[in-house]
Amino acid sequence: MSLSRRDFLRNVSVIGGGLTLGFHLQGCASALGDDTELAPDAFLKITPGGDIIVQVHKTEMGQGTVTGMLSLIAEELEVAPDQIRYEMAHVDDAFRDPEYYLQITGGSNAIRVLYEPLRQTGATAMAMLMAAAVDRSGHPEQELHAGDGVIATADGSISYSYGELASAAAALPVPRKVALKSASRFNVIGQQNQRLDNQPKVEGSANFGIDAGPADALVAVVVRPPIAHGPVTSFDASEARKLNGVKHIVQIDSGVAVVATNYWRARKAAEKVTIQWQQSESPLVDSASIEQVLSEALDGDDFATVRDDGKPPASGAADQIEVEYSAPFLAHATMEPMNATVAINGDSADVWVGVQAPDLARSFASKALGIDDDKITVHNQFLGGGFGRRAIPDNVFEAAQIARAVGEPVRLVWSREDDTRHDYFRPPMKTRFRARLGSNGEVLSWENWLAGPSLMQHNVQNMSVGILPSWIPDFLIDFGADMAAKKDGSATEGLKDIPYAFDHIYMGYRNVETPVRLGAWRSVGHSHNGFFAESFVDELAVAVGEDPIAFRRRHLPADSRHRQALDAVEKLSNWGNAPLGHYQGVAVHESFHSVVAEVVEISIANGKPRLEKGYVAVHCGRAVNPDIVRQQMEGGMLFGLSAALYGEVTFKDGAAVQGNFHDYPTLRMSEAPEIAVTIVESDAPPTGVGEPGTPPAPAALGNAIYAATGQRLRDLPFRL
Repeated sequence: MSLSRRDFLRNVSVIGGGLTLGFHLQGCASALGDDTELAPDAFLKITPGGDIIVQVHKTEMGQGTVTGMLSLIAEELEVAPDQIRYEMAHVDDAFRDPEYYLQITGGSNAIRVLYEPLRQTGATAMAMLMAAAVDRSGHPEQELHAGDGVIATADGSISYSYGELASAAAALPVPRKVALKSASRFNVIGQQNQRLDNQPKVEGSANFGIDAGPADALVAVVVRPPIAHGPVTSFDASEARKLNGVKHIVQIDSGVAVVATNYWRARKAAEKVTIQWQQSESPLVDSASIEQVLSEALDGDDFATVRDDGKPPASGAADQIEVEYSAPFLAHATMEPMNATVAINGDSADVWVGVQAPDLARSFASKALGIDDDKITVHNQFLGGGFGRRAIPDNVFEAAQIARAVGEPVRLVWSREDDTRHDYFRPPMKTRFRARLGSNGEVLSWENWLAGPSLMQHNVQNMSVGILPSWIPDFLIDFGADMAAKKDGSATEGLKDIPYAFDHIYMGYRNVETPVRLGAWRSVGHSHNGFFAESFVDELAVAVGEDPIAFRRRHLPADSRHRQALDAVEKLSNWGNAPLGHYQGVAVHESFHSVVAEVVEISIANGKPRLEKGYVAVHCGRAVNPDIVRQQMEGGMLFGLSAALYGEVTFKDGAAVQGNFHDYPTLRMSEAPEIAVTIVESDAPPTGVGEPGTPPAPAALGNAIYAATGQRLRDLPFRL
């Protein structure tokens, strides 16, 4: 990433006698003027007492972002990561993601896009501290050494802490160019340093959204319509108001809010509220009708061509295979249910929430409260799971509406049933493949048609509350959403760019609209397309009688990262030599700039697959913290396996059927396989690891089931 010094270092100043550096990613916001006063929470501060404090603007939801970010700064500052204290950053244009133009955490890009900028921050601070030490000591730089927060001579006769040098460093000009450390000098990057968020989470001192906010905040629950977007026509809360602890019952856009002194009282009172909902004028959605619409779409011809490479073979010149696959709606099922706390203070407000997009949370609160953005402070917290769900802060909008209506601080808490039935679901998809094979096992043609809803279309509508001015009419928002759907790469990612060197590759996509609200789910389009592509590749390997890894390798470029990952997982899993009664399946997929190859090893017990072992090889560039990379691969694989075995939300009479873990189960610890992970060595810059472990898992499992039973399962979740 190319960064000018002015764009990168927003300002440098003395605040309380210390060194403070601002932060600015190119393309995210305009640079501030030289005379602009720095906020007291500027990005990096070194205090006279020696404290090193960093504002973390990426959300920590278990993926290790805090540890990764601080490790990059620590590397150049010559300190250990645990010598840096971190605080969750407030909303600032300087923190907008250069790829999404929002202050958002998603797309597994935090370390990838910040790898150089954060190191430059640390290196700039180090250069200024060293210059101050040279001025103060009279020794040239080559006679001074930095480490553990101290700059000293080799014999230790002169030694200054960073805190002692901070004020003098702040008075120096910001260097226009700094050199970053070479890999041979790394002390932090590549090491398995302890996660910095482990201790507070183990001790119970870590604050999640549900923990934060004023201690005297009232607790609210919302009675929502069984059918999405069904507004209230009237309600009777007379019985509910009689219950002890009930303070307010008010109508908001999404339903009726019951506010009480604690969650249990609010929830019990909510059960006694009688509501008349406006009846839908449209036919009520159900799973059977959605399945029919997707099937009819596949049989149509109105497909937008996404890829068309090479020349198709002459008709009848090859063996032909044609099959269909499908994937259902999925809920996110985060362990921490959706929540938000809002307190209004005259013409300003505070929001406490764990959210992936703090600036959207601020904008949603602004719209609900009628208060300007710059007078709303978002206190972002740890997330008890995000997976894309917490990118849309509808919970903040609700909490803000309730707080405005009752005039008191309010903590909104969703129930598990709210969470599951009123989610922004992963879209359902249906796809058809047709391949033609040559006499020597070569793939002459790979054709693919995909039908399903456009996530981008829904995102425009979902986020318009927080992004667009209120004067923009709905028809213009709908027009923009329709235009976004025509170029929705999130629907086709992982299919349109398959890495195999087949003679002819065609892909078409058809947007199928659905009234069900949709959102990003861990790995987005890759989550279903990885399953589709790698399952069908396996079918082709079987059709030509070739080992699945050998078949893939034969159709991949010799120097590709896919081949390197396949080679690594082949060795790791002892491919082809599973114990008696065990069966293996393989898949390899690229997502978020990383390539992951996985082998799932199963046995069959009482006619059902039992997960025995999982093997993962990941090619993700340089691993900043190998242990965190392994954690993410393990978690990503389990997430994908859980979806493959259990994940499905169905609809009946317009409403989601599933509500809690009894009917929307996830993989249990007793079912989880032992997982081994290897990281392919690379000197390339880091790429994503939070999501890429998920897409290959369902395909690898399905391919293992085929190896064990001879049954090809083409619809998720798997049913034997």
